[in-house]
Amino acid sequence: MGLPVFSLEPSVICCDLCNLGTEIRSWEQAGATALHIDVLDGAFAPSLPVGIDTFLQLSERTELPFDVHIMSRNNAWFIDQCIRMKAARICFQVEGEADPAGMLARIREAGISPGLAFSPDTPMESVGGLLDDADFILLMRINPGYAGFAGEAARTDLDDKIRNARELLDARRTGRDIVIDGRVTFDDIPRLKSLGATVMVGGSRSLFSSKDYTDNFRRAKALYLGE
Repeated sequence: MGLPVFSLEPSVICCDLCNLGTEIRSWEQAGATALHIDVLDGAFAPSLPVGIDTFLQLSERTELPFDVHIMSRNNAWFIDQCIRMKAARICFQVEGEADPAGMLARIREAGISPGLAFSPDTPMESVGGLLDDADFILLMRINPGYAGFAGEAARTDLDDKIRNARELLDARRTGRDIVIDGRVTFDDIPRLKSLGATVMVGGSRSLFSSKDYTDNFRRAKALYLGE
């Protein structure tokens, strides 16, 4: 049984960034169907692991689609850059955007699926009817920009938020993805899926838990598919 294109996404910032081309080829061989791209500005989120130019070059070296998550105070500029890298989907943090409707429209007009991303303490209701304009949502289990901070633990109290998000989205339009990002472990995958999540971003606790990416992906896939 195959996976949806957007399902188990290796987080590129967890790769060996000094050997990024080799790392991406390894993920292609392991069976990954999409890559999770974190774009940070160093201001909204206190981290700047990979620059736009690196992602632009990477987009010319792989056929895997990019699922882009922007954490920025200047979403318009970053969205334009991500359009250049031929992203398949783009979401941005709602907390850093004064005109989320305009940004969703900007993404869709470029022929790219738009989404909204929410920090752990941000309720989905904060965007009101804008949920109708988003093709997917991303729910963070850690605060934006803190993936590299060992002391930043994943929030374990978000099950109700995920379940409610599924109900809220499906009440408007079925079939939209809920992406979970932040410290996703192998053990988390079946539970998160049962709550209504459809996409898991894999980092050091799952898809990058060892250098055997093929085995990591095989294990995650079996858990995702309930095999």
